[in-house]
Amino acid sequence: MTSMLRINQLLLDLYSCPTGPGRWPTVLDQVCRALKVRSAVIQIIRLNDGQLRSRWMVRDSKSEAACVIHDRYFSDRVNPRFLVRRPPPVDQNIFRDSDIFEPNDPLLADLQQRMAAAGLGRYLSARMMLPGNEALALVVHRDPNNEHDYTRREERVALELMPHLRQTIHLMGTLRDAQRQTRDLHETIDSFRFALLICDPGGSVCWSNAAAQRILEQRQELWLNDGKQLTTGSAKQTTALRTAIVRAAHGSDGCCDPEVFALGGSGANALQIRVQALEHTNAVADRYDDSNGRALIVLSDPNSAPSLPPDLLKRLFGLSPAESRLASALCVGATLNEHAAKAGVTISTARYQLKQVMAKTQVTKQSQLVQRLCSSVVFHLRT
Repeated sequence: MTSMLRINQLLLDLYSCPTGPGRWPTVLDQVCRALKVRSAVIQIIRLNDGQLRSRWMVRDSKSEAACVIHDRYFSDRVNPRFLVRRPPPVDQNIFRDSDIFEPNDPLLADLQQRMAAAGLGRYLSARMMLPGNEALALVVHRDPNNEHDYTRREERVALELMPHLRQTIHLMGTLRDAQRQTRDLHETIDSFRFALLICDPGGSVCWSNAAAQRILEQRQELWLNDGKQLTTGSAKQTTALRTAIVRAAHGSDGCCDPEVFALGGSGANALQIRVQALEHTNAVADRYDDSNGRALIVLSDPNSAPSLPPDLLKRLFGLSPAESRLASALCVGATLNEHAAKAGVTISTARYQLKQVMAKTQVTKQSQLVQRLCSSVVFHLRT
């Protein structure tokens, strides 16, 4: 019963490794105790151009502490088990060195010397094939003073662990891919100019991108109370904003239409806010998600003029350097005279450059030019 409890605890700890990779040595310490071995290592081995290579590996605590010695004698380049030319049977899943080497193989003698130098005894490996010409291996070594062969029970324990190891590593890969996608998504969103926040029904910010964080830091009309709840300088506006967030999050009264606010007055310098429902497209997942809804908040600071890098406009529209600088200046509100004075050119030169820009962008009016430039991919990028 005690042995079964230990195995159950081992499995519980094993399945915690995807969210805590640092737990692997502790799990393998338990494997060492269960199999009465000194060293336990898990490897993913790849056959690449006829050569075996370790793609991934974790070790028990003692082996990790002695990793310099172990790597010296058992790195991929010098490990005799990776150099042997005798292929093991395809349907075999438990290996001893006698299954890999002929008794008089010089590689076996080399291996035994390496094991002695590394302080390792009898070897056993349980293996399971993976997609992509790879194999998952649990490799254990006894203490060098323990001459006992591995028992049927120990073999069975090693084999029964393999599906759990494979599933744990699969979960690790799935979680790692999801984390990478989330990180890539956040970095991508932060590269754009628009400011976004996601709020819960109480008005607390669950997530915000870099542009929104800058607005909250720079503008005085909107801030986070206690570091999390959206608050304005007016109690009335705060109530109206939070009511809109509740409606958007819950879709109360069947209302899903966006609501807009202008903080700091309705003039040109007001901080603009749009509140709308955050739509969920995965109906299956939502059916089992009892969490509260979320609202999407879009912020716009009219004082934050868009910056269209001239070099990007140059490449996108085939402009000359002077033409691209003119186009960029017009998009941030400069007049032709102001640009000519700043660029140190005559007004007639500036007019000629404007004519060239309009021809290359295929517009006939300056207002159309600004519209075309501000609808380009260059406009949306954060510089």
